[in-house]
Amino acid sequence: MVDAWRPQPMATYAEMEGLEISHDSSDDGLPPLPPGSSYRLNRYTRPLIDYVRNEWQTSAKYTSLSVSPDRSDSPRWVQMFMSMVTAPRFRRYAIIYLVLLVSCLVGWMFVLSPRLEEHEALVHSLDPSNKDEVGGWFGMNALPRFDDITQLRDLDSSLLPAVKAQKGGRPSSRRLIFIGDVHGCKDELELLLDKVSFDHERDHLVFTGDMINKGPDSPGVVDLARKYAASCVRGNHEDRVLLLRHDMEASNTLSPDSDGNISPELFFGLNTRDRALARQLSNEQVQWLDACPVILNVGQIPELGQVVVVHGGLVPGVELDKQDPSSVMNMLTIDLDTHVPSSRRNGTKWTKLFNKHQSLLYSSLKGSVPDPKSHVMTVIYGHDSKSSLSLKTYTKGLDSGCVKGGKLTAMVVEDGGKQSITQVRCRDHRKEKG
Repeated sequence: MVDAWRPQPMATYAEMEGLEISHDSSDDGLPPLPPGSSYRLNRYTRPLIDYVRNEWQTSAKYTSLSVSPDRSDSPRWVQMFMSMVTAPRFRRYAIIYLVLLVSCLVGWMFVLSPRLEEHEALVHSLDPSNKDEVGGWFGMNALPRFDDITQLRDLDSSLLPAVKAQKGGRPSSRRLIFIGDVHGCKDELELLLDKVSFDHERDHLVFTGDMINKGPDSPGVVDLARKYAASCVRGNHEDRVLLLRHDMEASNTLSPDSDGNISPELFFGLNTRDRALARQLSNEQVQWLDACPVILNVGQIPELGQVVVVHGGLVPGVELDKQDPSSVMNMLTIDLDTHVPSSRRNGTKWTKLFNKHQSLLYSSLKGSVPDPKSHVMTVIYGHDSKSSLSLKTYTKGLDSGCVKGGKLTAMVVEDGGKQSITQVRCRDHRKEKG
């Protein structure tokens, strides 16, 4: 009766045989045994846990925690290694470290290594000792002059913002507002001027070229710029339309009735849209656009150094009056060996070489001259709508693709050289043109 009430396997954990003990009911509250009765302790040769029949012994999540009997004779270091490898925490750490290792490799291969290689290539291309190896860099010699365009012009210094900002948070005495490629989008231009709170009495507008063509109201944009006595540079679209206009005037084909007499030799003469715009512009508008220089030297501005405005770009290290006008209006990339610019995109962006050139110049002057920033140059440009707004240390790209449904951008420079960017959204005028 007692054996049924208290199972023997749970009664003891000892190697005893034939040992009898008496039971005192006062110890655990059990009923007293008859005189002469006792519990008999059986002998168990294995741990009691081996006699348990439940999920503990058969579940995979528990069996992996114990050392297999097959490794009982293995060296101790093998057993330790296997116990670490099979531990869940080890697997978690292994996954984390593997992810970190893969991330480092990917970062090195696709981010850090390409940048280091690019840096080395840029520095090598600017090393004067390499100039003779390629027969001289582009622009080192005097270039032919073009009598029908203005190469370089200086901005009136009275239009520049003050060197120091106004005290007490007062508005700037003067502001320069640089505007990216408008392409005939007059409505968006007016919205942008409203957004920057344009004040003709204290603000001066500077257009980075391509004011006309592609958009709905090129003559209206020119009239607005003339109204506010804005400054501008000659872009590649002004250049092609003006050359076509002058060719049409010289060949007496300015009248719409003379389309049948258009010669294929005319500059872009077979482009219907360019020809229509060339006829649409008035003589006064053509004269104003003709006066836009290829390069506008704005002057010294705090935090920016010498500021220059072009439409396409500049070849670093070449004097402004020796820059090739066609390249200045059209360049996108540059050859690192010869410094020859190109209007195609299959090369290094000219801005990378220019920024590296100015950065090295600034580093060489820092600590040796009182104001090294005044000896470097910052270029404000348009033309590269694919890169959209691109603000680097020494180059500021403002063409954000307005005519294609992008944005029209203004860079506002205030007293003390403070800079800010303002943009408005544009309609996609390509769809309207069909």
